Amino acid sequence: RKGVEFPSTQKKIQFTPSASIVNYYNQKSNMGGHRDDLELAHDKPIVSISLGLPAIFLLGGKSKQDEPVLPILIRPGDVMCMGGDSRMNFHGMVRLLPTTVPLSSVSSTILPTMDQQVSVDCGKELVPEADKAALEEYLSQHRININVRQVYP
Repeated sequence: RKGVEFPSTQKKIQFTPSASIVNYYNQKSNMGGHRDDLELAHDKPIVSISLGLPAIFLLGGKSKQDEPVLPILIRPGDVMCMGGDSRMNFHGMVRLLPTTVPLSSVSSTILPTMDQQVSVDCGKELVPEADKAALEEYLSQHRININVRQVYP
């Protein structure tokens, strides 16, 4: 096991991802407020990677009544780590933002291109152009969220 150093704490923790969940969202999808509390390793973070359309993510408190609820813009290519005090907070995904919504506060140079979002090299050949075009079309209308977590202490 290797320790992962998280910049905000400069503390190394032992983290061994043992499960992954992939969420697929279309433009009408959302995920209501919930806690990721089924794992036994609540002291380990959940690491989430986003591809496709940007979305509004809400981060609440330890109960659904806690305020404030923090809205966070999740962009394609973003990686979020929920650990420490936020690990057991309620959270959810309110909605996707269609490509027609201007992200005026986000520089276009920050938003990753499709090549930056999806870089697959299996050692033999890169992803065939037809597959890459199909993936690009899908991600222009959808969002994929991949998260990993450690289940057991």
